[in-house]
Amino acid sequence: MRVSGIRRMFEMASTMKNPIDLSAGLPDFDTPQKVKQTAITAIRQGFNRYTPTIGIPPLRKAILKKLKRNKINVKESQVLVTCAGFGALDLVLCALLNQGDEAILFDPYFVGHKQLLLRYGAKIVALPRNKDFSIDLARLEKAVTKKTKVIIVNSPNNPTGKMYGEKELREIARIAKKHGVIIISDELYEVFAYDKKHFSIGSVYKNTVTVNGFSKSHAMTGWRVGYCCGPQAIIDAAIKQQQFSYVCAPAPFQRAAVTALSTSVNKYVKGYKKKRDIIYNGLKDKYDIVKPEGAFYAFVRYPYDADRFIKNCVKHNLLVVPGDVFSERNTHFRISFATKDSTLRKAVAVLNKLT
Repeated sequence: MRVSGIRRMFEMASTMKNPIDLSAGLPDFDTPQKVKQTAITAIRQGFNRYTPTIGIPPLRKAILKKLKRNKINVKESQVLVTCAGFGALDLVLCALLNQGDEAILFDPYFVGHKQLLLRYGAKIVALPRNKDFSIDLARLEKAVTKKTKVIIVNSPNNPTGKMYGEKELREIARIAKKHGVIIISDELYEVFAYDKKHFSIGSVYKNTVTVNGFSKSHAMTGWRVGYCCGPQAIIDAAIKQQQFSYVCAPAPFQRAAVTALSTSVNKYVKGYKKKRDIIYNGLKDKYDIVKPEGAFYAFVRYPYDADRFIKNCVKHNLLVVPGDVFSERNTHFRISFATKDSTLRKAVAVLNKLT
């Protein structure tokens, strides 16, 4: 496993004086007040002990209602509350993978997905995406073998901001069903959808493990509450893994997550669409940039040599994340636009000077 390139940039930012930081992948707004108050009340009421490994019943019931709105039809027994979405991925992959199993990732990918697959001994098949970051379905069909265990889908996507449409996801589901492959769908950025409606592949393919959480949607990154749902046998195996690892998600924050599920973040999403537009409109004339459709990232092609470009960014007190953190190639860099509008405008000015 490699040291996280994202965390490395995060640590670099802490040593710089007033950096223009476009490296951090976390919301710049605070946790909604109602959600914070629920957590405070739970702590004061002494709700600080272990909970059931599967999660508290009110939260699982609330998650189930949310999943049904996404047309994912599962039972409450198929819902597991975890220590963030990443914890869910960890548990599920640990339960599923054997040494040498093949796992398909679409390149560029979220770095955490790759590192978890390496941890559990999988052979990674990284499929390059099309220029607009859509999936090459013919290439996917050819890549599936008898050893393929999982296909990981991430929409809205980190690092590209790409959202896969219903037609594209149905095709991925068709290929997975044909070959008996499990799909893991990371939907952590679901609420950050700007130009099209989010579609859950688990609504059309029952052999899907859907992963989600509250870190991004409700700015609960430090609270570590997420969840997953899927086939009963996979969830049962993940529950066993959680019993002897994480044990349970933090008790007071599980209660807060119940409140989060009924707390709208639409005003923040509207603000993030504006941030997306500041970045895209500001850079499109000088950079090769695909307009992000969701999440809060843009994956931008380097205008010249990658190392020289990143060094020039640092010289100008600007932090972005090198693209090889997310890809087998080093052709792009990642921008997070989860920061103040004024910071984004400063970044646009600097980046345009660097071309």
